[in-house]
Amino acid sequence: MSTNKAFWRTWLEGSKSHKNAETVVEDPLEEGLKELSWSDEESVRKVKTEESFGEEIGNATSHGVMAAFMLGILPYAAVHAYLRATSGNAILDTVTISIFCIGTFLMFLMSTIDHTMKHGTKQKELYNRLDHIMIFYAIAGAYTPICLTIIGGRWGIGLCIAQWLVVIAGTLKKAISFSKSVISYIFSSLLYLLMGWMIVLCFPILYAQTNHVTFWLILAGGICYTTSVILFFLRFKFAHMVFHLLVDFGAICHVIALCFFV
Repeated sequence: MSTNKAFWRTWLEGSKSHKNAETVVEDPLEEGLKELSWSDEESVRKVKTEESFGEEIGNATSHGVMAAFMLGILPYAAVHAYLRATSGNAILDTVTISIFCIGTFLMFLMSTIDHTMKHGTKQKELYNRLDHIMIFYAIAGAYTPICLTIIGGRWGIGLCIAQWLVVIAGTLKKAISFSKSVISYIFSSLLYLLMGWMIVLCFPILYAQTNHVTFWLILAGGICYTTSVILFFLRFKFAHMVFHLLVDFGAICHVIALCFFV
């Protein structure tokens, strides 16, 4: 009996060793490729929702610097607009350029605070929502001096009203229902792009009413913003900071155009 037990024990251990020997060891190269999103179907479905500590430092800094810049440029822009305004337009020019500076400042400020908040907290959720809302105000804020001091007339007033109506609708939508789903991000991005490129309706008037430098700087700013939206959906390391830098460049183009060349 003891002989039989020893036989079966030896046979089972041998079977396990045989199975282990037959286990296919995956090629390290293949294993590494599976970590890449374009190699493995499961990896494609993995969406990075949180940035690392280093990335968040870059995100907060890139927009924090711009928030300080916009706050600093506000007094100069307002005084400059008032002094160079034609007769009877000083108040309008001063108010519209101030709206532009304040709207852009608030966008950068909310983004900076958002990226300093700890992930998964109610504070993070609140400032992320405010961050998205302030984008509406920044876009409409940039349109306000363009519409009322450059384009003017019915087209300018109508375009400005359309912008601020979208701001009201976007604010209510984000305040009532805020989602981080891909569909929600796509919808919001399309709405931002729609607001940003409404200017094409008045391109001929804008081109005729301003100098070439201002026109092309406004257009370059729009292109930077549009490119940033595309990069927002990419998931390479520091993609979000690259998105931030493009937003910075877009804002700088508009600051130079509206504060120095109008």
